[in-house]
Amino acid sequence: MAGLCAAISALEKGANVLVLEKGTRFGGSMWLSNGVIWTFANRAQVRKHIPDGDEALQDFLVDGLPDSLVWLVSQGVELEPEQPFQGYGRGRRSNPAQMTPMLVNRVKALGGRILLGTAMQALLTGDGAVTGVLAFDANGALEVEANSVILATGGFQGNAELVARYITPYADSMYLRSNPCSTGDGFIAAVDIGAAVTPLLNTFYGHALVAPPARFNAFEFQSISQKYGPMSVALNLEGRRFADESAGTGEELLNFHIASQPQATAVYIVDAAIAGMSSENQPPPRVAIARAREAGGPVIEADSLEDLAEKMRAWGLPPVEVLKSLQGYNAAVRSGSGDRLQPARRMNAFPIEKAPFTAVLVRSSITFTCGGLQADLDMRVLRRASSVSLLPMVTADLSEIQTAAIPNLYVAGCDLGGISNRGYMGGLSHALVTGRAAGTAAASGG
Repeated sequence: MAGLCAAISALEKGANVLVLEKGTRFGGSMWLSNGVIWTFANRAQVRKHIPDGDEALQDFLVDGLPDSLVWLVSQGVELEPEQPFQGYGRGRRSNPAQMTPMLVNRVKALGGRILLGTAMQALLTGDGAVTGVLAFDANGALEVEANSVILATGGFQGNAELVARYITPYADSMYLRSNPCSTGDGFIAAVDIGAAVTPLLNTFYGHALVAPPARFNAFEFQSISQKYGPMSVALNLEGRRFADESAGTGEELLNFHIASQPQATAVYIVDAAIAGMSSENQPPPRVAIARAREAGGPVIEADSLEDLAEKMRAWGLPPVEVLKSLQGYNAAVRSGSGDRLQPARRMNAFPIEKAPFTAVLVRSSITFTCGGLQADLDMRVLRRASSVSLLPMVTADLSEIQTAAIPNLYVAGCDLGGISNRGYMGGLSHALVTGRAAGTAAASGG
């Protein structure tokens, strides 16, 4: 989505645009999404829920989304009326099957060209500035000269080596909940010529999916996601809780913590009461659990916690530790002291007490990376050697603050880092707003 929006914006400014699409189809992960283009309603909510992100970029997204949605409709994309989201956001739902071809056709109608199956390998440079790209298609190498290059390759979640380096030693156990073409091509190419990267390269967005031997395809990612994690008790394979399940903007933070657990695997446990609870924008957990069963995933049910713990032995969990964790959790939340647990349970502190009890074995999945290239508000990629550290550990004097961009290089979408660190501001809104900005700036040489 980011690349198509960038292309349209640049074309509207009179630029001559060539889009190199690595995949054999259009749309990237946009095609696989639920279509909701949303973000937080105001800056204060962002500060509350995602304090670790780049405030300037976060504010740019919040402030820019309303106008960008109007712009998107002007391109022929059909959007539902604005609706609240997650209790602190706003957004409009699209149909990816309608939006994707509409944006592609808009690029072509404005005179843009798109090459499918053409992957960028490296950035070409001269005198410190980007002058084009080296790409490959079915016929071999292709050098493209350009006045500006916009990187919108979707993050590095599909690159097992980078995921293992930055995110988790259990990369080979992670699910890729994304298109398969986002393998860090833009990130790698930019770093190779000296681009600055953001802090927190270990952060990512995704949702836990039911573990093997479940079978499902990419277009079932939404229905198979076990998003009720914040209402459950989550245990690792050692039978212990490892995070506050209720923390964050949704289940994505719990999914992030699962990635660092053995085999990137956990168990979500609910009782009959929790299984029937609905929440905004989400069906009751029993719906996702039923879908996990249908897919052939590991799901067990029992009439007592003791029996449930014993059945989980087949998954490698020690029943004694499982029962100890569940009983300790129940005692704490019943007494109103869930915040004293280690780890704490500050919200959704529901006891696991009403039979039948259900356990679902899940694995962490990654939809897109949140760390990435560092850029300014014109989406210009910053040069590492010409920029100082912006880490909050030491307050620098204003006279020491300096940043400089790599001439002619821009970034959009998930190749841009620093927005949704340890939280989630909306992937499609991120793509839309930054894509528009990058296209406009690149066309004008901003």
